[in-house]
Amino acid sequence: MPIVGKPTQQPRDVQDYDIDYSLWFPPEDVITSAVLTVSPAMPVPPSYAISHPRVKVWIYAGGAPGQTYLVTVRAITNDGREKEVELKVKIKED
Repeated sequence: MPIVGKPTQQPRDVQDYDIDYSLWFPPEDVITSAVLTVSPAMPVPPSYAISHPRVKVWIYAGGAPGQTYLVTVRAITNDGREKEVELKVKIKED
């Protein structure tokens, strides 16, 4: 699955990242849901919001300094298509 970003943030940052699915889904096939998984688990799990054709992923404060988290985002459409992409979020040392 493609890695769509390798952002870095501070342990107390709260950041959002937009994933644009327009490259994979036709315009009329609307994203209806998403599933997020994180490895290793984060103290505060990420959340998401859908604004077709994008999924906005929120990464909250509390990650361990020096740790890289793999956030997998699977978007699901009304026609049954699914596309999984990844973000690798590195938490900088303070």
